[in-house]
Amino acid sequence: MQFSAKTLAEQLERVRTLESRLTFRLSVLSKLLDQQAQTMLDGTGINLTGYRILNVVNTIGNTSISDISRFCGIDRAQVSRSASELEKQGLVKFEKDAVSKRKKLVGISTDGRALLEAVKPAFVERNKKLDE
Repeated sequence: MQFSAKTLAEQLERVRTLESRLTFRLSVLSKLLDQQAQTMLDGTGINLTGYRILNVVNTIGNTSISDISRFCGIDRAQVSRSASELEKQGLVKFEKDAVSKRKKLVGISTDGRALLEAVKPAFVERNKKLDE
């Protein structure tokens, strides 16, 4: 299949227009950063969602699945599944909420804190490079 110079030029212009949109570039950048972060987590036994949950709970303390979902912008069902997996791994613990009998709170365990400390240098270095 051959394209004329005019067709190729038009296609190139459409690609340039797409790439000039800030939201498109931010979306691509976000995906690339997520892929890089997941690679940084290889060998830890957790995925990026699990890492985000651990960070949130470590930062704000015991909190609900719904609050984690809102804070991270991650689907509540995905947060619930990931938190359950983290519990199986001994990285978080579930506790009953004193106010609401139906709600359970997610708290980080000692092993969860240790895992965050183990991967922290790589993420701090990445943030330093991004700031530069």
